[in-house]
Amino acid sequence: MTTTNKEMKNGGRTQWKQWLGGITATLTMVSIGTVYGWATTNLSRLTSSDSHIVMTTDQTSWIVSLTGIGSMIGPFLGAAAADKVGPRNTLLLTSLFFSTGWLIDIFATKVAELYVARVILGIGIGISYTTNPMYISGIADVNIRGALGTLTAVNVFIGSLSTCIIGPFIAVRTLSIILLAVPVLFVILFIWFPETPGYLAWKGHNEKAVRSLLFYKGMKTREEAEEELNKVILNLEKNANTENWPKKLRKMLLPNNRKALGILLVLIITQSMSGNYTTMAYLEVLFQTADIGIDTNLATVIVLIVGLMAAALATVTIERIGRRMLLITSTSSSFVVLGLLATYLVANANGIDLEAVNWLPVFLLVVFQVTYQLGIGALPDALIGELFPADVMSIGSASATISDGILGLIISKLYTVIGEALGEYVTYYIFSGSCFLALIFVILFVPETMNKDFNQIQEELADSRLQCFRKKERK
Repeated sequence: MTTTNKEMKNGGRTQWKQWLGGITATLTMVSIGTVYGWATTNLSRLTSSDSHIVMTTDQTSWIVSLTGIGSMIGPFLGAAAADKVGPRNTLLLTSLFFSTGWLIDIFATKVAELYVARVILGIGIGISYTTNPMYISGIADVNIRGALGTLTAVNVFIGSLSTCIIGPFIAVRTLSIILLAVPVLFVILFIWFPETPGYLAWKGHNEKAVRSLLFYKGMKTREEAEEELNKVILNLEKNANTENWPKKLRKMLLPNNRKALGILLVLIITQSMSGNYTTMAYLEVLFQTADIGIDTNLATVIVLIVGLMAAALATVTIERIGRRMLLITSTSSSFVVLGLLATYLVANANGIDLEAVNWLPVFLLVVFQVTYQLGIGALPDALIGELFPADVMSIGSASATISDGILGLIISKLYTVIGEALGEYVTYYIFSGSCFLALIFVILFVPETMNKDFNQIQEELADSRLQCFRKKERK
């Protein structure tokens, strides 16, 4: 179903508060982008003798890796807090971690203090990635659920791009002071939004749930909201929502939930193994190695701008083209582009004169950002809110974030090790091959979820194409 002027044709309900809530909630993702952007713009500066804290190349690699360690801790806190106090309040909690991390950065005088700051910021990242899909799934109508889910990727890019634009022109400490304003602004704006209707109904706060439905769904009458609440309660009862974590874990072992988790984890692995996070963290270093023909700061900003535009395009197209087609297009194109980049790096490493095409790495990474963000980058977060029942969504989301953190830590460390030992082109051939394997997986096993309610998606998961995720049933 399409909307006109953000108003649903069915019943005249409005959706603009859902959009406003989603945009405001994902300001936490802007904070995540600033954490990544800080590393991108400052890693080379921190090794300079002019830096207020001079670091070695190995120490700067830990700046990247420790963020991943923190992001593995965050999901445990995020999942537990979302069950106890709700997705909305848990998102507000992230501001404490982001603010603390930036304050430590501002006053840091030792390398160890920067390390502590990155772990704390990483915890905020883990909580944000875990909780945003839960909040968005809780407030969004089916026909805009996917589009709101892609806002996470869009706002990460807004944070990274803004940081990389202003970072080169100001001191490292001054940059941290500016970035501290993002979590503060988030609290000022988001504190006015109510908790999700489903969580309030789960806790038995039916009156608050009705008011939340009236707010987010743009309903005309209280009776309409109460009727909608009854549907929410029936859905909660059907899914046996519980705070008992052993029961949640047992429910995650049900066939459809196992398959949903398998699909999600493969897509998260693809995100990491495509090399996007590592490439963006070491973007200036890569451009210096590739000996491009333009200023590395300018090239970094160009890549980030295109990435932001591609992420925004995913928000527009996801409810028109569908998840499967975007993922197929994304993985196949990324496979080709990364392979071409690896081939360029081979030629450069062997001393071939590439002056006539030294712009090619920038061009290829620009194309990669488009292909990556249209599918691999944007869709896993959206699918979290579509594939899982409400009561195990926190486990699914936390599992994805933890897996991403583990892989990010491993790949960010191996990136420099493999690059120095075998050549950077080897890593990019690995990244390219990973996207090819992901393409095969998407074609065979990922269902289409566009404009489908929970029951329809569960039927898709039960399709015979996904039998590889089933345990062998006893005869």
